[in-house]
Amino acid sequence: MQLNHLLLSALISVASAANTTVPDVPSSCSFTTTTATAQSDLDKLAGCENIVGDVVISGSLGNAALANVKAIYGSFKVNNATSLNNLAADSLQKVTGTLALQSLTILTSASFGSLEEVDTINLITLPAISTFSSNLKSANNILISDTSLESIDGFSDLEEVAVFNINNNRYLTSLKSSVKTVSDSLQFSFNGDQSSLTFDDLLWANNITLRDVDEVSFKKLESVNSSLGFINNSISSLSVDNLKSVGQSFSIVSNDDLTSVSFANLSTIGGALVVANNTNLKDLSTFKNVQTIGGALIVTGNFTTLDMSSLKSVRGGADIETKAGNFSCDPFKKLQSKGGIQGDNFVCKNGATSTSISLTSRSSSASQSSSSQRASATASGNSSNSASTAASTSSANKQKSKGAAAGLADSFQGSSLMGALAAVALALI
Repeated sequence: MQLNHLLLSALISVASAANTTVPDVPSSCSFTTTTATAQSDLDKLAGCENIVGDVVISGSLGNAALANVKAIYGSFKVNNATSLNNLAADSLQKVTGTLALQSLTILTSASFGSLEEVDTINLITLPAISTFSSNLKSANNILISDTSLESIDGFSDLEEVAVFNINNNRYLTSLKSSVKTVSDSLQFSFNGDQSSLTFDDLLWANNITLRDVDEVSFKKLESVNSSLGFINNSISSLSVDNLKSVGQSFSIVSNDDLTSVSFANLSTIGGALVVANNTNLKDLSTFKNVQTIGGALIVTGNFTTLDMSSLKSVRGGADIETKAGNFSCDPFKKLQSKGGIQGDNFVCKNGATSTSISLTSRSSSASQSSSSQRASATASGNSSNSASTAASTSSANKQKSKGAAAGLADSFQGSSLMGALAAVALALI
């Protein structure tokens, strides 16, 4: 099913590219780049229904309006126009390149009421903007970072996107989208307090990372091809019951308010499963249908129940630690003894006892004896490093980065926390 989705997206992208035919236009409407520093410069373009080339707005305009233009076969960029208060391009339907609004310190509104098709939207460092409207039906990349947007309208008809990254928008408290596929990454992080994310039509995504979110809804999500991470959120419950597979790592880390999780149909995890530092999460019976884990199994916290009764194979090691004294390690000991846990290290302990096994020394003991205490200390050191790596990184993530540079880095580079968790998982393989 994942392969079919990917092939379909690739075919659509190729077809879309093939259909982008540049029209013949008068010479006054064709250029490499034209730069407007006054409204009179934009007025010269009003006779162009189609423009071939890039349009750039800069300088000291107070208000800017691009009238009558329906399509730009190129990019439309507004950069460092620090006196710009309002921007309107309500006839514009298509931008084949990038629509970029960046470093506009007093811009309060931007209106693209007819815009249906764009390759990339970048809204970056817009500290005064409160509204942005469009009618998008097609977009590949969306980045909205470091703005004062209170709402984002215009994505209700958008069904496919490659990158959807919304970060560091301190007044943005909700985002609803009808997007069905995300072929690269969906990231929503460090936005307004008590922010909610609703992607109830989303069927699959390549990567999903959520941080600092209060509510989340993925009612139809069936698969994540690469990594899925819920990190440092304030959500109290998490339910993604249609999810069947995660291609790489699956992380639920440092969600202090989380009390319940439900992944009733999840059966396959291609990388590591990391559930750590979720203070109030006691019941982890939701993983009872997971059959294979392609990396390490890392579960630490205060849980009393961890039901993985269908688990047959863990390609990496396992570190299972809880402060609850009544948790039983027996099912995991049995799985390890049968070779189901294939990594070099196996640690399982509750508030009363611990078991540590290394394939190089093959030792197993209880914490009451001195030899067990030494083994426990070794295991504790290893697991402490694992937990401290995740905890220290997630603590760093709690320091919200409000700059656009941080937003861009988070967009196009790997997450530092996910890298740290990957390092932990590799250490257990």
